[in-house]
Amino acid sequence: MTYMPVDGKPDRMHVGARALDLDKWIEINSDYESDLSQKHELLTNKHDEVFVSIPLGDAGSREVLALLSEHLPRIFPERWPSEVSVDSSLHPLEAASRLVQEDLCVMSQVGNDWILSAASLCFPSRWDVREKIGKNLLGIHGPVPHYAETIGTATQNIFDKLTVERPLWRVNWTVMDSGELHQPTAVRSPDAMEINSENIEQSLYFRRERQTLRKLPDSGDILFTIRTYSDTFAHVVEQFPDFRKHIGTTIAGSTPQLVDYKGWANILNELQSWSQS
Repeated sequence: MTYMPVDGKPDRMHVGARALDLDKWIEINSDYESDLSQKHELLTNKHDEVFVSIPLGDAGSREVLALLSEHLPRIFPERWPSEVSVDSSLHPLEAASRLVQEDLCVMSQVGNDWILSAASLCFPSRWDVREKIGKNLLGIHGPVPHYAETIGTATQNIFDKLTVERPLWRVNWTVMDSGELHQPTAVRSPDAMEINSENIEQSLYFRRERQTLRKLPDSGDILFTIRTYSDTFAHVVEQFPDFRKHIGTTIAGSTPQLVDYKGWANILNELQSWSQS
């Protein structure tokens, strides 16, 4: 369990980007084998649902694979004592994605826009990458309430000003009623037990995305990585006792549009009661 972006302040949309130490670019933990196994299964059995690309992203994808092939043995020699083994028959971004727990998205500049040109997205938070390929930042985030008027310009500026020497990272979060990592849509069964104050700690999940932005030196593309963590409320409270009171206050500060977009409407009352008890 890592990263605690909830502090009790009303939920607000902000970028919150910080400088990234490139030695900490990729994260590997005890879930590595299970996460990679799930990614391999998805890329094999649901390939066209989790991997998309257009020719615009090919150069950046090759560069991503080369960077990871250098980075992983250097930072994690116990796992890669020599060189990284990759399948040369695969698209380079898919080959790269099969090495790490992160999802990988390549953004290419076309005029003033940054276009999603390739992506391996096995662990989405209820969005379909097939609907995003070829779109710019505003098009990608179109369904997100308040994006354009709150952080649209700031996000565009970050992409425009990002340099090879100064990569960035940020944390995004949500609350879900399933701990599944692969969630292009809601996965909770319709006949699942109704969430109440008695079972909420085992039924709700706190999901965080550690996102990084790295400018690629040769292609000029930007690699956007998404590392997803999901834990039950019970697990989170064990490590962060203040989470219980903070999460209710934070979500209560969300706009109705954001509550609807996040799918929180059916858990809001129980969440508030649990948070205040």
